[in-house]
Amino acid sequence: MENTTRNDPSKKSHAKSAGRWFGGLAVLVVLAVVALSMLGRTVDSTFDSINSGLSSADGSVSPSGSSSVSRSSQSGDAEQSLATDGVLQSPPVTIAPPVTAPAPPVDAEDGSTEQGLFGNVAVGELPTDDLLAELEETEPSDQRFVDYGIREFVDTDADPFSTFALDVDTGSYSIARRFLTEGQLPPRESVRVEEYVNFFDYDYVAPESGLEFGIDGGPSPFNDETHILRVGVQAAELLPSERPPVALTFVVDTSGSMNSPDRLGLVKESLSLLVNQLQPTDTVAIVTYSGNAGIILEPTQILERDVILRSIDSMQAGGSTNLESGLNTGYRLAAEAFREDGVNRVILASDGIANAGVTNADALAAGLRGAADDGIGLVTVGYGLAGFNDATMEQLADKSDGFFAYVDTIAEAERLFAEDLTSTLITAAIDAKIQVEFNETVVSEYRLIGYENRAVADVDFRNDAVDAGELGAGHQATAIYEVRFAEGAQGVDGVEASDAPETLAFSTEVDDDSVLGTVNLRWEDPETGEVLETSRSINGNQVEESWASTRHDFRRAVVIASFAEVLRDNPFADGLSLESLSSEVNSLALDSESFDFQEFATLVEIASRTP
Repeated sequence: MENTTRNDPSKKSHAKSAGRWFGGLAVLVVLAVVALSMLGRTVDSTFDSINSGLSSADGSVSPSGSSSVSRSSQSGDAEQSLATDGVLQSPPVTIAPPVTAPAPPVDAEDGSTEQGLFGNVAVGELPTDDLLAELEETEPSDQRFVDYGIREFVDTDADPFSTFALDVDTGSYSIARRFLTEGQLPPRESVRVEEYVNFFDYDYVAPESGLEFGIDGGPSPFNDETHILRVGVQAAELLPSERPPVALTFVVDTSGSMNSPDRLGLVKESLSLLVNQLQPTDTVAIVTYSGNAGIILEPTQILERDVILRSIDSMQAGGSTNLESGLNTGYRLAAEAFREDGVNRVILASDGIANAGVTNADALAAGLRGAADDGIGLVTVGYGLAGFNDATMEQLADKSDGFFAYVDTIAEAERLFAEDLTSTLITAAIDAKIQVEFNETVVSEYRLIGYENRAVADVDFRNDAVDAGELGAGHQATAIYEVRFAEGAQGVDGVEASDAPETLAFSTEVDDDSVLGTVNLRWEDPETGEVLETSRSINGNQVEESWASTRHDFRRAVVIASFAEVLRDNPFADGLSLESLSSEVNSLALDSESFDFQEFATLVEIASRTP
């Protein structure tokens, strides 16, 4: 009997399907195991990188793998104790900082009344007024700014020295302009007074080389018991035809957060504008970064302008943000393109966000210190608003012999990369710092307005190992002090000051021959390496008798500083309203031909009407 085995087609089909299903499942399991293994190694590598940098003996990180530089803290005088020299230990929280009471002056007691440039404030109290409440209501929750505090009056008997590094950053003012044009007051912690003041040009005399400074002053327009002193520093100018060749390396953030017209779109326009201002012998290289960094243009002469512009136009946004990788690659490329006969700069264009690799601003900056000492400076240019990390961009510039600017419009890009191109690229002075020694027999108290995160210990003024500020060719830096003369101050012809505030100028001790103090300015010549210092006395004849008799640009500087003081809710500004300030600013704007100041008057008006 013949036995015949017959296959059931339906059963055969099911068996094949099951086999394929189990086979696919096995492949998926294998892939998952491999992926998890790779992820583990990536995470371990990332943490090892961070830990090796952040846990090293000197606390510094060298992105390039070269030796890092230790940055020691400074302390010992009244101003230095205000902040930690601007060092950002970790990304700041994104909520507004709590309102805390400032430390009282040396000779004050809690409950006493302290008088300042704008009026009286109770020592030990920082009242939360309507302006601060409005700021907290309108501040976007994802901004990243650092509140460096507010300087108090310093008793001259206790500490006659005021020492700080010069700063020419302007980003804080441009950020405020962006907020105001969008109908919001800027967050109070975003306001750095010196950057508002230094955004504008003043009638300073340029020296033939290095730095020069002048001093002037007058009575406060808002408080009849204090005076204002201004120290204006001017760097030597350089004609465009005298500019040496430059080697620029653009490091461009192309992460997903940059995907908007006011970010990567504006970056492309800005860099194209810059390229069109360069000379045929200059070179440009381009690095982009998101999750990782890549070189899209090797160092290329401007003779191949079309190639450079096509590379700029090709940039697209997407992915995470590994700022560390971008800086590593950019500085390595800048070192390869280094020109002994020229100027070497890395230009970082970003919204400051870093969410991969090393993200700590101080750690990133410490790794760049060696390159700065070797002649590769950094310019950080901020873009965008929501989520913009001001702290990272400002600190990277300050710690890397560069400066920080913020581009909110193509007009600002033109200002930075066309009108001020020489000062943007060419350094005129390295490690510039000021020390003012006040005469305690004439000045009883003083307060430096701004520069809170630029403090230098008094004993380190002549310590040239301490990093300070850099000024570009033609740059200006302005410092404003509020001072109170020693008791017994009288008005002109013996009239008591309180009876005649409009004529308040000199006490019997503060006449034309009186010496209020001495200003010392110290810096390093970038070409010769020679450290230079110049000094000048502050004399009574440099202080005008009335507000009206002060120079026009002195008054402009004072009202600009006053505006910043109000915006950051300085308790000494409680007696000054935006409405009254707007009236004074509009009066000055009528006599000014400066477009920037006329625009400023408009911004003050907007601020006075912004809820």
